[in-house]
Amino acid sequence: MRSPFLYLKNFIGIGLKKVRFLSAFSAGAVQTFDKLHVEIHGKGRISLGSFNQNRGNLYLVADDGELHIGSHCFFNTGTCITAAESVSIGNNCKFGNNVVIVDHDHDFRNETDREFISSKVVIDDDVWVGAGVIILRGTHIGKGAVIGAGSIVKGDIPAGSLIVQKRT
Repeated sequence: MRSPFLYLKNFIGIGLKKVRFLSAFSAGAVQTFDKLHVEIHGKGRISLGSFNQNRGNLYLVADDGELHIGSHCFFNTGTCITAAESVSIGNNCKFGNNVVIVDHDHDFRNETDREFISSKVVIDDDVWVGAGVIILRGTHIGKGAVIGAGSIVKGDIPAGSLIVQKRT
């Protein structure tokens, strides 16, 4: 069981984030975050379900986009999630160390007069994501899928899939 001090610290920290970001930030009951970093810019919004936790340094960034995390999710050290359009994570998901989730790319060809090209990322319930995984824009990971450590994921991953990228 975690220290009661951590629960109190999180209650105060989440409360301060709600005051700072007003309606752009919402969180359900009992979060146990250690080193939660939140950035909300422009029309960005972040919503968290209940009973989420991390092991250290969780970065949540909403750059004009919407970031939604369900309930009972766990994020290991160094996870970074950035939403320029929309990132949605279901319930009961687990994320290993140093996971990166982004719903946008830089428009390096400058074909659109926009700095970024974006498309939604959806991660359904009960997904397990291994250490060092990168999830790119336009990805939908189905319920119960497992993404092996070090994988780079883009596109549709069917429910119940096991994705492992072998490198030689």
